[in-house]
Amino acid sequence: MPTTIPAFIDAGKARAASADAAMLAQAAKKAQAALQWALAASLYDQAADALQPNPHTGKETMQAQAHRRSARNCQALVGTTAPPRAIKDAPEYGHMTRQAIAEHDEEWRGHGL
Repeated sequence: MPTTIPAFIDAGKARAASADAAMLAQAAKKAQAALQWALAASLYDQAADALQPNPHTGKETMQAQAHRRSARNCQALVGTTAPPRAIKDAPEYGHMTRQAIAEHDEEWRGHGL
């Protein structure tokens, strides 16, 4: 049973990291609502950093990548008083999101899934 205890500990760390990332992302959303773009960008980056890499690929998870995109969007708005835009009003963001999803799907097709 030596492999079950480390697996249990790793699963606990992953759950804690996910909960931390969720709280940071929620705080970032509140900062966005207050038009605090630099704070929101920092919190989104911290949320992405808190998440563990994908155990199969070693790369960032889709959730972490989404937090990084949100951080870049917020960073672009630093120094402005622009309210957040809906995705339908930001075609470049929608294109980036669709491209990331397509790349992810293509990667998993190569694994026979």
